[in-house]
Amino acid sequence: MSLQPSSDREVERTRSQGLSRRTFLHASAALGGGLLVAFSFPPLTRMGQAAAAEGFAPNGFLRIDRDGRVTIIVCQVEMGQGTFTSCPMLVAEELEVDLSQVQTEQAPPSEALYRNQLIGMQMTGGSTSIRAFYEPLRRAGATAREMLIAAAAATWNVDANACRAEKGSVIHTATGRRLDYGALADKAATMPVPKDVALKEPKDFKLIGTPAKRLDTPDKVNGRTVYGIDVKVPGMKVGTMRSVRSSAAS
Repeated sequence: MSLQPSSDREVERTRSQGLSRRTFLHASAALGGGLLVAFSFPPLTRMGQAAAAEGFAPNGFLRIDRDGRVTIIVCQVEMGQGTFTSCPMLVAEELEVDLSQVQTEQAPPSEALYRNQLIGMQMTGGSTSIRAFYEPLRRAGATAREMLIAAAAATWNVDANACRAEKGSVIHTATGRRLDYGALADKAATMPVPKDVALKEPKDFKLIGTPAKRLDTPDKVNGRTVYGIDVKVPGMKVGTMRSVRSSAAS
């Protein structure tokens, strides 16, 4: 399943500016509809142009930088229910990386990228995070994996079927040659986006269905986590309620 972004400009604006007050208010006003995409790939030409700036970002849920950092963007809010661990597990399973190799990032509001299909808007609730994103997140990881394998095969001038992904690298099985994802990021961004990818069989799962330490725990323990009350944006004003007693009440 793939829904195209309603506006490439909106995608670029959201990525480049992050969560601004205007973006947040705009998204809030649109909650009745218009949050269209649960799983999307930018056109190839845009991917090639963006590669020099941001490495390999094949979809709204994943970014791989040249230094090998794998960032998984989580569009569901973490409210103690574990979405900052369970959602990355789905991407990492198909991408063939260990959870220790990934970092997480909260997705901003975006009409063009994120939508909980079971609810009909970009929203966290109703125990729907895994039910709604189980397949889209896995497809995001699987598609990126195939593009990375294609990039390595092109580099070595070998058949892609002779290569495999393993622990954040692509390996040429016959010779043992290996390229890390970071080294392949730029070239992978120029590879054709596969229209359909095979997902793993449950018998081959390494992460899904296994116990995992929560990825958000360390930052919550050492104080690095930024909560809603901590957020400050340019020009933000703080309002508060004032209680006024009427003369009749007194």
